[in-house]
Amino acid sequence: MEIVKKDSVLFRPLVRVAEKYLRDYCDGKQADDERAKIALRVLSVYRRILQLEKEREEIKAEWEKLIAGVSELKRGTRRKAKPGGKGFKKVKPS
Repeated sequence: MEIVKKDSVLFRPLVRVAEKYLRDYCDGKQADDERAKIALRVLSVYRRILQLEKEREEIKAEWEKLIAGVSELKRGTRRKAKPGGKGFKKVKPS
């Protein structure tokens, strides 16, 4: 079975590099504006990925609750068989 990693986990190494570069940029140790813009875009995309993953988990939980509610509703509304047989009327030949 192959384990699929979340996008946020796959993105973490790039985010660490971007954060380090931005820290150095803000401290004056780096001066490349284009790299700083790219680092900001990386962090922005990462933030959106985290939001989507959170939303996906919330939707999954809501879906599971809905399925459980529907199955409970089905159990409660099943027609019960009559105690006298299979529920068919006997037709008398004339």
